[in-house]
This record gives sequence, C-alpha cells and structure tokens, in this order.
Amino acid sequence: MSASERLDSILRSELLRSSKPYGVECACICFSESPPAHLAHLIADRQFEPWGIVVTREVVLDAGGGAVAYVPDDVYTQFRAAGLEHWAVRTGTDSTWMHEREWRVPVPDEPKTITLGVQLTSLRAVLIGDPGWRPSSIRTGMWIHMQDGTPCHVCGDPFCQEITELPRLWLESEIWVWDMAARAVTRHPPGTLI
Repeated sequence: MSASERLDSILRSELLRSSKPYGVECACICFSESPPAHLAHLIADRQFEPWGIVVTREVVLDAGGGAVAYVPDDVYTQFRAAGLEHWAVRTGTDSTWMHEREWRVPVPDEPKTITLGVQLTSLRAVLIGDPGWRPSSIRTGMWIHMQDGTPCHVCGDPFCQEITELPRLWLESEIWVWDMAARAVTRHPPGTLI
C-alpha cells in the first residue's frame, strides 16, 4: 500500500497491525517521537512521507509500549541474549535508525492487532500530505430515498441510496496538513475537514 492508502485503512478499520522491526523476532507496533522540529527533519530532510497518525506518549504507555533504548553494540547483545531486542536499537557506526526516536508496543503473539477503538481510543491528530485528501467513506447500513429524504430499504429504486460517512477517527481528531514550503503543519480542529 502507499502511505495514504495505509492511513485510509487505519482510519476505516481502527486497527494498527504489528510487524517485526529490522532484526527483531517480536512483532511490534512502532512509532517515531516527533516534536514539530523533528517532524520537519523527518519529512523534509529524511524524505519520510507525511501520512500517519499522531498519538500521545500516554496512549503508547497504556497499550504496554515504551521508548526504545539506543545502546552500543555490546549492550544490544545483552538485550538480545535476554530476548529483549525489541526494546533496543544499536548505535554502532552502521546504525541508520537513530533519527527515529522510536517507541514500540510489543505484540508477541502474531497475527495480533491492537484495536484503536479499544486499546487506543482516540488519536491526537491525523497527519496528511495533501490538503484535498479525505479518507474513504464508511457504509452505515442505513438507506435513504434521495428525492424525499425518507428511510428506505434496498429495493432497486435508483433514488434509494446507502448513507455513508467519514471514519470516526477522522471526524474526532485534529487534522495536520503538511506544508512543504513552510516545513510545518497547518492544524485543523476536529470535524472541520469533511
């Protein structure tokens, strides 16, 4: 999936799927800690795509996650020997991951997912790279007659259409639109970009 397709999937399903970080046996959900200046560095300088979700540290901690330790090779070997390599990143000369300031939520039994609506009940924000982008609408199962506005059922009438709506997380979250020229986000209150 492209970055925008992945974000669309997350918003519609309210699921974050785990994967195994490089060199790690335990599946995790991974986050990058990004204050505004660091977010600009990741997107503008490191070429990360400006599509994603923004959560708070408390949400990650409540889901059983935490900050990853950035350690020398000999200490990383000790983490690995203890089966805890998912909590550490090597800082050797060939390590290229230091810029991420990573946080992880371990999910040891694959295939397992964390449901945003349960473990992660809300988002701080949704980050998008295109001000005109909107997530795919979700089917509601409710039908309405488009001429008179009365409820109807699937009946073959071309004016009887299913009502759709934007995903809950999109409507309830602040939307951050990346502005490449300004190297910053423009913030929109919840429910205003519909």
